[in-house]
Amino acid sequence: MVFPRQIDLSLNASREVSSCAKPDDAFLQLSEELSLAEEAESAEYANGTELYKRADVTINTYVHIVAASKKPVDGWVSDEAVHKQMKVINDAFKGRNIGFHLADISRKVDRDLATVKDGEPTSKLGNKLRKGNYATLNLYIVKDMPRNVAGDCTFPVSNPGPSYPNDGCRFNSNTLPSKSDGKVLIHEIGHWLGLMHTFQEGPANPTCGTGHGDQVKDTPVHLMPKSADFECKAVDTCPGKKGKDPVGNYMNYTPTKCWTHFTKGQARRMHNMFQTRKKHQ
Repeated sequence: MVFPRQIDLSLNASREVSSCAKPDDAFLQLSEELSLAEEAESAEYANGTELYKRADVTINTYVHIVAASKKPVDGWVSDEAVHKQMKVINDAFKGRNIGFHLADISRKVDRDLATVKDGEPTSKLGNKLRKGNYATLNLYIVKDMPRNVAGDCTFPVSNPGPSYPNDGCRFNSNTLPSKSDGKVLIHEIGHWLGLMHTFQEGPANPTCGTGHGDQVKDTPVHLMPKSADFECKAVDTCPGKKGKDPVGNYMNYTPTKCWTHFTKGQARRMHNMFQTRKKHQ
C-alpha cells in the first residue's frame, strides 16, 4: 500500500491526494480467513477481552539508505535520523507488544535506484539489497518516490515462494525525523503486518454499505477523509453505523499529528499476520 505524501502533516501540507494501491484478492482472502478465525475465538469470551496476553514480538529490521549522492538533498541520511525513526516506530507499536530491532544500516549511492519510478516493483531494490527471511523487515530509504507518494509497503501473503525480493517498505528520505515526524512509516509497517486502511475501499466511490473496510471488528465503518477534513476533530461519515470515524488511528488518512493508536483488534491481526510470515523463515 502507498501513503500519499500530503498526509505527512508535521508540515501541514495541503497537496493533491494520491490513489492508494488496492490489496490483491489473495491478501483479501487471507485477511477474511483471519477475521473469521478471530471472531470465532472471541465468541468464547463474552466480555470481549483479549484471550491471552500477546507474547512480545521483536522484528529484525534492516535499513538500506539508497541515495543519489552523499548529500542530504540526494537522500543521504545520518545514522542519527535512522535511530530517531526506529524510536518513533517502537514507541507506536510497543503498547501492542511489537518491537523492532535495528539489525544493520547499509548505504548505497546509486542514482537509478535512489529515485523510484512509477510502476517499479520493490524487487528492483530487494534483488540487490534485501536481507533476512520473510519475517524480517527491510526498509529502503530513497531520495524520492513517484508522483505524490511518501512511502509504500507490501502486504503479507500465504505463499510468498522461496525468495521475497518484492517484500519490504520504501519511503522518502524527507519523511524521517527531524524533517518530519516519522509517522508515515508507522502506517506503512501496519500494512506490512497485514492491516488495511480503516476506511471503506474497493469499488469507485465506495459508500458506507459498499466496498470493504479493514475486516477488523473494533474499527468503525467510515469513509476516507477528504482534503477539506484534514483536522483532528470528531466526525461521523457513516452515521448509520456504530461508532465515529477513528481520526486517531494510525491506519486512517487523517493528518499524522492526529495519530495515537492501534486498536486491540488491529493488534491481534498484526500478531496473527506475523505468525503467517514466520511460517516461511
